[in-house]
Amino acid sequence: MTKYRLPLLILSLCLICTTNTSIAKEVDLPDIGDSGAALLTPAQERRVGEAVMHNLRRAGMIVDDPIATAYLNQLGYRLLAQRENPDQTKFTFFLVNDKSINAFALPGGFIGINYGLVMETDSEDELAAVLAHEISHVTQRHYARAYGASSSSELPVIAAIIAAIVLGAHGNADIGQAAIATAAGASAQHQITFTRHNEEEADRIGIQLLAKAGFDPEMMAEFFEKLDKESRLYGSNIPAFLLDHPVNSERITDARNRADQLPRPKPHDELMYLLMRDRIIAESGSDKEATVKKFQIKINNTQGEQQIAARYGYVLSLIRAENYAEARNQIDILLQHDPQRIAFLLVKAEIDLRSGKIPTAIKTYEKALQIYPANSALTYDYANALLQERQYQKAETVLNTFLKVPTDNPNFYQLLARATTKTGKPADAHEALAEYYYQIGQLHQAIDQINLALKTKNLDFYTNARLEAQLARIKEEVPKEGK
Repeated sequence: MTKYRLPLLILSLCLICTTNTSIAKEVDLPDIGDSGAALLTPAQERRVGEAVMHNLRRAGMIVDDPIATAYLNQLGYRLLAQRENPDQTKFTFFLVNDKSINAFALPGGFIGINYGLVMETDSEDELAAVLAHEISHVTQRHYARAYGASSSSELPVIAAIIAAIVLGAHGNADIGQAAIATAAGASAQHQITFTRHNEEEADRIGIQLLAKAGFDPEMMAEFFEKLDKESRLYGSNIPAFLLDHPVNSERITDARNRADQLPRPKPHDELMYLLMRDRIIAESGSDKEATVKKFQIKINNTQGEQQIAARYGYVLSLIRAENYAEARNQIDILLQHDPQRIAFLLVKAEIDLRSGKIPTAIKTYEKALQIYPANSALTYDYANALLQERQYQKAETVLNTFLKVPTDNPNFYQLLARATTKTGKPADAHEALAEYYYQIGQLHQAIDQINLALKTKNLDFYTNARLEAQLARIKEEVPKEGK
């Protein structure tokens, strides 16, 4: 591979995925060459995607909300279950800390949804349409074909460039410009054409997934058309989703024609979707008092599932405004309606925690975990409450039991480091911190923590071997100077 081919191939990937159009206009891009080049293996794609995720997390782009994340993954896998030829790709759906209307996919099955896009949807069918579209980019391996075969030593460079361009597309223009400037060339026309072709294929496959999963296939065209109409009100500030996924009347008509040939779904329960959308609205509101009033009005003007979700958003906004007494009154109303819903139980315990009733909160978590064992949101909040109550050994046991299956939420490892520090296990604390730093993209800090763990006295053979293997794995991902 020539000196310049690698970054140019990566740029083609990012133009398909999350292009910042203003940057693309300023920097001409060269032809990437033969589209029939050998593909990266699925394992290599996953490594690239994981490394990009680490960089995005380090930049504060990922929302670590266990409830919202669990919902997105539940919705995504409902669609994935309908694939005709399922492969071994593990998909990860995550919420992006950005109010703009956008979504994107990364190599290895990582799919990000901006919280701004979730708030723009009016139904679960619309949100599912966006996920189905992004899933189809991955299942059709559009990204792998963009940059062909690369050596293992080049994968960290691939990941760094993708992350930089994604960050540039989300407002960190200086980072994005710097990455793209290293690969300036002659023409972007080949990439634009390639992007349109793949967008059409993602529409076609995505519509089929929607219908098979019981969603309204018409919603893909409807959502695109809605954004297209609204974009006229934005002036030059067109929603990022339309810049990355350009639509026209022909494409919308084609999507609608395909949908018309598929059966209409039966009405389905949308309460979880409504709860998550109002949760995001409540948590993202910049004016706390205005958000409280907004939900008060919404409760009075809605009924049924819409009203339940509005009351949930009202409780969350009251917590943010530190009005715990009224928040407790409102969550009691919701629990009378649905006493075993995780979202409501978590809020009840959170109110107790924030108002100093830690033992009461712990009891709520313990009862809830009997109903939903190993639930990530419950486990995290429970362990955190145990640490606050100085029950360090119990917190360590809870976390180690949960982490027998590794998680990509770094906050669990930070809690484990706190617990094992208090229980006098420095090697375990350093190892947990190493994983925390690794997952947030701080590779050098992760290496430092493993080295500290290796210096701990009386390490057994197996622990030493495990730490050495982790150290070697992380060092492989550190970008080499001069690449």
